[in-house]
Amino acid sequence: MANGFDKEIDYGYDSVAVRYGIKYGNEKLVFVKAGLGGGIPGYCEKYLKIAERLNEKYGCTVICASNPTEIRDQSAIDKFAIDEVASELGITSFEVFFFGHSNGGVKGLELARKGVSFKKMMLVNMPLMINMFTLKDIIKGMPDTEVVMIYGELDPSLFYTAFFNGIRDNVEVSVIAGADHNFTGYLEEFIQLADRLFPDLKI
Repeated sequence: MANGFDKEIDYGYDSVAVRYGIKYGNEKLVFVKAGLGGGIPGYCEKYLKIAERLNEKYGCTVICASNPTEIRDQSAIDKFAIDEVASELGITSFEVFFFGHSNGGVKGLELARKGVSFKKMMLVNMPLMINMFTLKDIIKGMPDTEVVMIYGELDPSLFYTAFFNGIRDNVEVSVIAGADHNFTGYLEEFIQLADRLFPDLKI
């Protein structure tokens, strides 16, 4: 598709499906999950721009996933989508990275609990007020996964991040000055956050 994903596909149950947009690249696979109710391009095409950025700069294969409100547990479908793309590319041994915004971060941790071994996860403004202890237990239970929790200075969950400090050496909490939950007015900063998945790779 010109100026978009290489492929778009739906997986789901009956009339309700999760949509996936794919940019094909190498064996480094990045799974990007939208916030609750979000689509694969995202507001102002922010998820598509992340996919294009990671694909162009680092050669990654990127899967952007929608987050329909009608399907509460999407982990089995998301895992199937990851496996399908890996199979399509003939990849038998690949590294999987994760980038999720808001409830997309929660869905990423549910996916990790389902058995996807992420090398690194970036959880951006993941809501903590309701199920903080469950999310904390999931993170503690995946010691080999590097976790970066990014919060805008104005996000209501920022206060609760203090409970995550020190739970593991490879869990980091980072604050973006001036940003709110949706990174209003900080679109480019939001897109560039994805570079933190690969800080050691050169362009």
